[in-house]
Formats: sequence, C-alpha cells, structure tokens
Amino acid sequence: MRWLTAASAAIFMFAPAAVQAADLQPPVAPGPAVYAPPTAFRTIANWGGFYVGGNVGVGAARDHSDFSAGGATFATADTSLWGALGGAQAGFNWQSGAFVAGVEADFDWSNPKGSISAQAGAATATLEHDINWFGTARGRLGYAADGWLAYVTGGYAFGRVELKGTATAGALTASFTQNSTPSGWTLGAGTEVALGPNWSAKLEYLYVDLGTITNTAVVAGIPTVTDRARVQMNVMRAGVNYRF
Repeated sequence: MRWLTAASAAIFMFAPAAVQAADLQPPVAPGPAVYAPPTAFRTIANWGGFYVGGNVGVGAARDHSDFSAGGATFATADTSLWGALGGAQAGFNWQSGAFVAGVEADFDWSNPKGSISAQAGAATATLEHDINWFGTARGRLGYAADGWLAYVTGGYAFGRVELKGTATAGALTASFTQNSTPSGWTLGAGTEVALGPNWSAKLEYLYVDLGTITNTAVVAGIPTVTDRARVQMNVMRAGVNYRF
C-alpha cells in the first residue's frame, strides 16, 4: 500500500507541470531582418524646409556620333563613357500629409570618358569625349512614411563636354581640343531615409540627355571632319542631406 500511496502522490504533484508543458507552443524560427529607421526617428514626419548636402556616384554615358566630310557622312560610331562623379545639392520641400513636393538643384564634377577612331579617305581621326561636369535643376514629387521618402524627379540638365582629337593624313598630324556646354533634360527616381532630426541619406538614379553636340576639326592639309554627337548618361549616386 505504501508504494501505491507514493505513486499517487507523485502523479498529482507532476500532472499540472505536464499539462502546462503540453500547452506551450513550439518555438518559431525568426524571419529575415528588415531594416527600419530607429523608433525615435520614425516620428520625424516633416520633410519640409531647406536642405543642403553632398553626393558621390558613377556615370555611364553613351555617345552616338555621325562623322562627315564635305557634307557627306562617312562613318557612324557609338562610344561608351565611364567614370566617377561627385558634388553637392540644395533644395526645398513642401509637405502636406504624406505627400511631398519640392525643387532641387545640383552640380557634379565628373570624368566619364571614351574614345573612338574614324577615317575619311587618307585622313584618320582619333576622338575622345569627356564629360567634365554637369548640373540639373529639377522638381521632386514623393510619398513619405515611417521615416522614408520615395520620389520621382525631372527637369533641366546641362554640362560641359570636351572633345580631344588627333587627325593624321600622311606625314601631317595635328591635335585639337574643343569645349561645348550643351543642355537638355533629366528624369529619375530615388529614396531617402531619416538618420536623425536633421540628417538623411539618399540613393538616386538619373537619366541625363544633353542633346546633340556639333564639333568641327579644321586642320591644314586634312579634310575638314564634322562630328555630330548625342550625349546620354545614366547616373547612380548616393548622398546625405542636412535639413534646416
């Protein structure tokens, strides 16, 4: 009887613990981590006001050239231009609820460059196009939520394109440099995230079309060569802004 009494006591003692253990849910594996601004920064809903900042990035340009001599086109070539860029921007935003509208201007030094060769009769020309700098003046329209701002942007673009050339005909060789400041348009999109009460970081893409540039190389003893080039550039850049 004693062993029966002891067994009964043990069953009554451990039964509640066993029931509680049975009610426990199995552990759930954590999902993938998703970045969100710190909780203290999520309350920063006001993107309005003036701001200034800086940016760095890369530019990948395409130069489509038509070469002519004596009024007749003798060659067509596409040139790829690659290089780094960096500069500054400033702007102003207006905000109504989650919708943000603004204007922004920027100026970047850049070094995308590429070279091609063309031949007209006995003359050969080697040409290099460089995009020395460019700037834009754009409108922005965006949507803000939880410390983030997503936007589209577009407007006016301008830049400095330098043509460096060397022309050769027989024993004659001449070098020349020409600069032009074409203008065109730009269109793009970006996203910006709050880093604190005044600071934010952004990632932005711009398509820049600087239009068609005409350069003429006039060298004694060598047929005059005209280069009509359309310059288009894809810009990807990251930056930071300080909001006043």
